Amino acid sequence: MRAGSPSAAGGRTRRPVRLPVVQRRKPVRRRTRIGRWRAVALIGLHVLIVAHVLHWWITGRSVGRFVLSDSMRTLELGEINPGVILFALALLVTALLGRFMCGWFCHVGALQDLSAWMLRKVRIRPHLFRSRLLGYVPVALAAYMFLWPTIKRTVVVPALEPLWPDVGAVLGVVPFPGWSVNLTTSRMWDGLPSLVVAIPFLVVCGFATVYFLGARGLCRYACPYGGFLLPAEQMAVGRIVVDSKTCDQCGVCTANCTAGVRVHDEVREHGSIVDRNCIRTFDCVRGCPKDALSFTIATPAAFAGKRTWRRAYDLTWGEELLCVGVFTGSFLVLRGLYDAVPLLMAAPLAVIAAYLTWKLVRLRRDANVRLGGMQLKLRGRVSRCGRGFAVAMVGVAALLGHSTAVRGLLWAGARHDNAVQVSYEDALAGTVSPEARAHAAAGLRLYRMASSLGEGGIGLLRTPGASMRSAWLQLVVGDFDRAERSLRAILASPRRTDELGIETARLMVTRGRPGDAIDILERTVERSPGFAQSRDMLAALLVQQGSPDRAEAVYRAALDRRPADPIARAGLGRLMLTTGRLDAALEHLNAAADLSDEPAVQRDRAIALFSAGRVNDAVRTLEIAADRRPAAKSDLLMLASAMLTETGRHAEAQSMRVRAQPGPR
Repeated sequence: MRAGSPSAAGGRTRRPVRLPVVQRRKPVRRRTRIGRWRAVALIGLHVLIVAHVLHWWITGRSVGRFVLSDSMRTLELGEINPGVILFALALLVTALLGRFMCGWFCHVGALQDLSAWMLRKVRIRPHLFRSRLLGYVPVALAAYMFLWPTIKRTVVVPALEPLWPDVGAVLGVVPFPGWSVNLTTSRMWDGLPSLVVAIPFLVVCGFATVYFLGARGLCRYACPYGGFLLPAEQMAVGRIVVDSKTCDQCGVCTANCTAGVRVHDEVREHGSIVDRNCIRTFDCVRGCPKDALSFTIATPAAFAGKRTWRRAYDLTWGEELLCVGVFTGSFLVLRGLYDAVPLLMAAPLAVIAAYLTWKLVRLRRDANVRLGGMQLKLRGRVSRCGRGFAVAMVGVAALLGHSTAVRGLLWAGARHDNAVQVSYEDALAGTVSPEARAHAAAGLRLYRMASSLGEGGIGLLRTPGASMRSAWLQLVVGDFDRAERSLRAILASPRRTDELGIETARLMVTRGRPGDAIDILERTVERSPGFAQSRDMLAALLVQQGSPDRAEAVYRAALDRRPADPIARAGLGRLMLTTGRLDAALEHLNAAADLSDEPAVQRDRAIALFSAGRVNDAVRTLEIAADRRPAAKSDLLMLASAMLTETGRHAEAQSMRVRAQPGPR
């Protein structure tokens, strides 16, 4: 509408209304070197990831994982690993150049970009969800992951320990062992999700968050690392600035921004982008038709002055509080559900649940409501899509309620389970007190109610941890046959674990069926060649049954698959030590120790050296291993003390025992 033109309402003149962001129907992304270089960077990142995994897969050992969550091990165990180094580098780069790594070198960011591109190809243009309070979720997650472990150890436990001596054990706090360096690994996949979890994870963190929350919805609302990167970004001197003489405030820059930054408002107010959500993809730079934007050194956002224009949010304060409540409840229910939903998947799911709840509220209140490309309500009339959405939300609420019931049953079962203080030997012998048997029966009943539908419970899936605990409680109440069936069923599923194979075989052995234990372990190792503990137990049982050649073949097969696998090499060395081939044992154990700093491998090497009469070398090996891995220091030095005691060096043994004592928390 032009200035001075008659209005449609009766001739009065009105001031012109500028709608800069919607002047063009879609973002303008020109083919520039910036776009090509960013594509090369993201593709190169994934090539490096694949090469890293392949190197580990072929050789059995490689540089450690560049996973930022591994920084938690540094805080808890003092272990300096590639993950914490990458995190420190990301913070440094962010403090200098802004969130450059988020836009150019983040694999999850690339997943969101790819998902947004694919949705655009089918003419779906997601709307950016703007919430005040949910924007602090990354900060809360960062505090939980990276601050809470230290606070527990240094503040909470010392304060409560005089009144509650077991508080450290309940909170899982161990004494801080000291600093160590661990830059390589032979266990690349430990703690990472299986394929069964990884595929839904990619769908949720990619398409779902992009469709419901916007092109970089995960970055805004669920990335725990953003909790540290966001404040660091405010100190960065590398910023996108504007040539005010050239800029005509057309708003194309804002339309191009995948992070939802109001670029045209930012540069008009400050001459540069100061929004902490800017991830330096430079989409605004390459989309500007006047070439008015550029990346250069400028005043950090922290010193840019207060914003005079008001941010636009989608939610009222009442809706904000409602969404925070829905997020909190959903997150607590979803995290760890069925032992399958990790924190980084539960957080975006909970934010999406809050978003959908808000849409449902608006569907009742507003005259016009859209969800993505769907018109839920138009001029006060709910459409067919709107009715379908309401029905779907009832289903979502029912599903969350059902999951809450499952979690409640598991929690109640765990309370009875924890009250069962019975040794494995007593359970097998049947010498269990009536009180312990009653708690076991109650816990077993609750666990069974929480099990999957196929097992007679209400759960949609099996919870492997609860299934294992059920098998244990079945032993306590004397139902050995059912315990065996439970363990076998889990072991045959894709969610089997190394520990489960050992427990199942152990039950067979204690019931006088070592042959069945060997069969179980052979199938387990065949299905999961990386299960080192099951492989070791299989070899030990074969030796006990008079088949050392078969035991050696187990390790040889593992080494044929991965010649540089230090765990398999150490196992072969232990086997040869057991069968009296000391020289061959030392050869394999020395090779394994050269490949790995794992305390177990160094311990085996020290035992072989001690068996060869090389006491000083054995003790020195244990001392070096203790220095490298302070978390295992106590056990390693106590073994060294035992060796010294056995050789009559009592004074040195006593000194070693003193060194083995754990330090303060």
